[in-house]
Amino acid sequence: MSGPNPRAAAVAALVRQEQDGFSNLILDAELRRQKLEGREKAFASAIFYTVLEHQGTLDYILSRFLPKGLAKLDPQVREILRAALAQARYMQVPASAAVNEAVKLTRTFRKASASGLVNAVLRRAIGYDLGSAVFADEVERLMVLGSAGRDVAAFLHEHYPDEALDILTHTADGGLTSLRANPLKGTPEALCEKLLASGAKTAAPGLVPGSVLARFEGSPAESGLFREGYFHVEGQASQLAALCVEAKPGDTVLDLCAAPGGKSLLLIEEMGDQGRLVSCDVSENRVQLIRKAVERMGFRNVEPRVSDGTKADADLPMADAILVDAPCSGLGILAKKPDIRYKTLEKARHDELLATQSAILDTAAAHLKEGGRLVYSTCTIDPAENEEQVRAFVGRHPEFRVVTPDVRFPAGMTVGDWGALSVPTRTGMDGFFLCAMQKRDS
Repeated sequence: MSGPNPRAAAVAALVRQEQDGFSNLILDAELRRQKLEGREKAFASAIFYTVLEHQGTLDYILSRFLPKGLAKLDPQVREILRAALAQARYMQVPASAAVNEAVKLTRTFRKASASGLVNAVLRRAIGYDLGSAVFADEVERLMVLGSAGRDVAAFLHEHYPDEALDILTHTADGGLTSLRANPLKGTPEALCEKLLASGAKTAAPGLVPGSVLARFEGSPAESGLFREGYFHVEGQASQLAALCVEAKPGDTVLDLCAAPGGKSLLLIEEMGDQGRLVSCDVSENRVQLIRKAVERMGFRNVEPRVSDGTKADADLPMADAILVDAPCSGLGILAKKPDIRYKTLEKARHDELLATQSAILDTAAAHLKEGGRLVYSTCTIDPAENEEQVRAFVGRHPEFRVVTPDVRFPAGMTVGDWGALSVPTRTGMDGFFLCAMQKRDS
């Protein structure tokens, strides 16, 4: 390929995405390989994620004009079609430009024999009226209009029938980047002023106390304020979970599933960098992410440590407060991680996930001091991983009771006997669950 080409980079990354599925890693590697910067890098990224987010819809439309279906095409041709249709339907790229550039890409990827097919299919697909589509049932309608795999569409249809399509098409945090100001360097209001002065398009306080919502030209990580530790990036609902720990200066706190470290940063900020925060994760690679985040922000009293939360660890201290932001199905963050839309929700894998969550909660119970606070959180809206998991935990550990934290919840949160739930369509934030529990003094 001659010279940087954002469309070619996006297609190449999408072809690799089909093979192994770690979208962010694949895209980053391709952008580096093609040496894309600035607007070209942003355009390639936008194509890549727009295709992933809308793949169900794109594939349905394309299949109307492919008698043999998409699956029979070479991967490069399939992704050229998806990328071009995504540009024309969702990215305000003129249809003629989307088609012409797609035809050029068939030559770039040495698939020139498919140029006629690409041209003909796209010219018809771009103008297709989805309103005329007839679906076999409601699940298929969700799969196409909401761009989801059958399992995710069926889950939402079962548990959130009136909101399912809106959940699939919702943009969390208003499409803005959610940040947390480092209170050791200034207030959220001062951060907003600095962000606007440094080139951010918008910056204003968010729904969660202390949060900031901003829009950047490129990546937030390219901001000098980010490198200097003025803020870290963290979804609003995720911030809320860490705030519910109500960590105080001088406390000993455990964050048992801490990588990449955003909630640990918020916890140590709440502690005024006084006390002891032990931030654990299961592998050295993931702990390294915590280490880098803590160093960038300049905190001294955080101990990143490799520890498997599902197993007893005699090296962990007894804690005043513990956060368990458990591994989960991720069904609350479909807007941010579009590959989750196409996950298969196998019962065996789901049972294994529930067992992992349960084991980590039991570890937390063993390391919490009497009178201490345990917060359990997930980024899913699956009742089995949320309310039912808490109910089962309290059944095993009657010394715990659910409590209401002294934190202001945004409007739309569903607060029940077994925790609080953010559904994206109700709060404007990510789908998220949190439950604060207190351990009884003996």
